[in-house]
Amino acid sequence: MANEMVGMAEHIATQLNSQAASKLRRQGGETDDDNAERADAFRQYLLDLGIDSPVTRDTAGAVFHEELARELCDYLENYVSQSGGTVALVDAYCLYNRAREFSLVYPADFVQACDKFEQLGLSLRLRKYPSGLLAIEDPSSASDALIISRINSYIQNFGPVTANELSALEDCPLTLAEERLWICERAGRICRDESVEGVRFYLNRLVQSSAT
Repeated sequence: MANEMVGMAEHIATQLNSQAASKLRRQGGETDDDNAERADAFRQYLLDLGIDSPVTRDTAGAVFHEELARELCDYLENYVSQSGGTVALVDAYCLYNRAREFSLVYPADFVQACDKFEQLGLSLRLRKYPSGLLAIEDPSSASDALIISRINSYIQNFGPVTANELSALEDCPLTLAEERLWICERAGRICRDESVEGVRFYLNRLVQSSAT
C-alpha cells in the first residue's frame, strides 16, 4: 500500500509540474486567469495551514533539503505532538503533500529532508525501527523510556495486551504498536505468550522481582 501511494505521488508530481499538464488545463477550457485564481487559492490554503511559501528547488537551490527539513518540522511539529510523539513517515508524507496540493515533493526528497532533522538541531527526528518502519518522532515525548513506562502502566491497569489492543489504546497504526511492544520486550520489561489466539504480552515478573 505504501509503495502504491509513493508511486501515485511521484506520478502526480510529474504531471502537475510538466508543460503537458499546463497544456491539458488550457485544452480543458481553463484560461490564464483561471490558473491564477487556482494559484491564489492554493497560496491561501497553504497560509491557513502554516505554509505561506512552500520550499521548492527553484527557490532554495543548493540548500533545498535543509530548507525543506525546516519547513517540514514547522508544519509537522503539532501533528506529531498530537499523535503521541510519533507518526509513520508515509502518513506524514501524505499529509504534507496534501497541504502543498500542486507542488508535490518527491518521496526521496522527503526522506532526505527528514534525515536532516537532527543535523540541523530541529525538534523532530527520523527514526528507523528494526523492522524497517520509518517514523518521525519528537524525542522529548517518544523516548524508549517513556514508551516502556506507558506500556507497563497499560498492562498493570488492564492486564496483558495484544498489538491490536495497544494500537487502540495509543491511537496509533498497528505496525507502530508492534514496534513499541518490541522495544519493551528487547528491554526485558515484558514477555510474550504465543498461542492459537495470537500473541499477548505480559509484564516480566522475573525482571521486576530482581529490581525490588
